[in-house]
Amino acid sequence: MAHLIKLEDYSSRYQYDMNRYPSQFTRMKRERWYYVKSQWQQQQVENKREHQMNDEVEDDWFEEQSNIFSQALNRVRAFYQKRTSPFEREADLVVKETSSEANLPPTLEALREHFLEEIFQSQLRWASSSLVDVSTLHPRYQYDEWLRFFALRLPDNYFLMYKPVFFIKNAPIELEIMLISPTELSCITILEGQEHSVFEATSERFWIEYVDKTRKKRLSPFVSLGHMTGVVSQLMKDANLSFPIRKVVLAPMSVIDNKVQGAKVDFVDKRNFQAWHEKLQRHPSPLKKDQVLTAQALLKHCHIVASSREEADEESSGADRENPLN
Repeated sequence: MAHLIKLEDYSSRYQYDMNRYPSQFTRMKRERWYYVKSQWQQQQVENKREHQMNDEVEDDWFEEQSNIFSQALNRVRAFYQKRTSPFEREADLVVKETSSEANLPPTLEALREHFLEEIFQSQLRWASSSLVDVSTLHPRYQYDEWLRFFALRLPDNYFLMYKPVFFIKNAPIELEIMLISPTELSCITILEGQEHSVFEATSERFWIEYVDKTRKKRLSPFVSLGHMTGVVSQLMKDANLSFPIRKVVLAPMSVIDNKVQGAKVDFVDKRNFQAWHEKLQRHPSPLKKDQVLTAQALLKHCHIVASSREEADEESSGADRENPLN
């Protein structure tokens, strides 16, 4: 699960301390999985007990197993209660608030999906609030297909910046998708097409999309990629950083007929999308110092639109008083 370090122009916890929050989120996620899985296992034991009440031997065995899981859960609960950091207590609550542990899924695979969804909600909070301020998260990000793909289907040695807004020369500039691995920074643009679309890639300003016997002009994704890499390269140069930059055109529903000679761009279409995704998933390296420094340099220039937590709490309290049904 990648770290969502920046979402649009929202306040991000990572923006305040890149050295602290990646390891803290990873630790929280592991602890939470242990907690949820242990509770699921205890629930399975209890369900089996209910169906085998007439078998004294089986009852004794399940009782023993239940006690083991209960003890493990008690240790986890005690660990949570001993936390002294207000942030860590809040972080734990972020993932617990949305849980429905009294009715956990029946299978381990379903439990994993349940867990991923819960952590995704936590990611959205971390990417739209900090200890001091809060941004208003647009509801569309709950269901954004590509945000969910990059955040949930990649390992946690990646940093994700999704549609970040940079403040360059006194003006906000929205870019597309940036994925920072331990070894390189990928600037990604999505080329939306239909299932049977074929894009003719050229070095011209416009590409041609062929679909259902029609021919359409489409703005070349090179325009967006050039803009994105230009901004990133300059910011890294200003920070005296050298980190490889990769350009990626992503068209998972379509085919790209590449006729561009010598273009240093990765074309990922429906023919090689799965292989590209699996390669990302298999990246063996842990987080690297240059990776963190690169993320810090970029986050330093990201725009933030947020209100203080105190103001947000006051507005929320006022709304509750006006409408007690909320």
